[in-house]
Amino acid sequence: MNAVFELDPRELSTPSAGEERADGERAAGAAENGTIGSAGRVESLLERDAGREESCERSGRWLRYKVDRRAVAYVHAMLGLHVAVFFLAPTWLAVVCVAPLAIGSMFVAAINHHHQHFNTFHSAWMNRVFDIALSLQTGIAPYAWVLHHNLGHHVNYLKQRPHEHPDESRWTRRDGSQMGRIEYTIDLLLHHQIDIIRVGRRYPKYLRAFLLMKLPLWSILGLALYTNPVNAFLAFLLPGFITLVHTSWVTYGHHAGHYPTNHYDASVSNTNPLFNYLTCNLGYHTAHHKRPGVHWSQLPKIHEEIKDRIPPHLIETRFW
Repeated sequence: MNAVFELDPRELSTPSAGEERADGERAAGAAENGTIGSAGRVESLLERDAGREESCERSGRWLRYKVDRRAVAYVHAMLGLHVAVFFLAPTWLAVVCVAPLAIGSMFVAAINHHHQHFNTFHSAWMNRVFDIALSLQTGIAPYAWVLHHNLGHHVNYLKQRPHEHPDESRWTRRDGSQMGRIEYTIDLLLHHQIDIIRVGRRYPKYLRAFLLMKLPLWSILGLALYTNPVNAFLAFLLPGFITLVHTSWVTYGHHAGHYPTNHYDASVSNTNPLFNYLTCNLGYHTAHHKRPGVHWSQLPKIHEEIKDRIPPHLIETRFW
């Protein structure tokens, strides 16, 4: 099931008839070799990519890319801090720690995004355990990114309302006018679970995985709430929710206000070195949408290949 993270969403579409297929082909824009297929075709493509992965050269015993050592170490160090606050902190100290834990988890959210596109480990079970570690810190359940983001947003991000099948991270109102950032954030928070289920109905294999992975996640959180409800709320639930709100808030700037005519004028990229070091190249957003199935370490190279096709005003160099 690792292959879903690396599937190029230009090969996906909703399983409706000709009009939706044509829309998907137009949405591919100038991206080369984009084809559109039904949900059934997606399944075969996933199996194809899973087989292709087995033939790839390995870069490490556990990690598929050794450069992920830093990201994995950071995620587990942050998880250790959450756990330490839960077990050791008196209530007053746990309250003080909420903000630092949330800020630290905001960078975990970027790693979570990358992991959902390109699994970190060779082993499927290690990837699922890593999913839990990421979810406990970011407020986003395992496979939620896959359904809402990989199979939703990446397929439909060139289609904004009033399109009949708009982007799951839509930034326009029903009349096509642009939402403000606060309105967008609230709209995304209120509707993302509904959209996950809606997309999941087209891809039941991944909807089942989404629902099944809730069992270990909820078991851990349930045990924490039973053991120490106050610290469970302060160490895990509240920082995770703040991180989820922040994730929704910052994604507004990736696309909002840029009514796309093709792939290259649909996203804002940020080439600031510090920003990309801290977020593992999250700033190379146009490159990411062009090649969503590649490891994050490859994005600067892809950006260099396509930067002449990106409008200059869509390439930022500031940290913020």
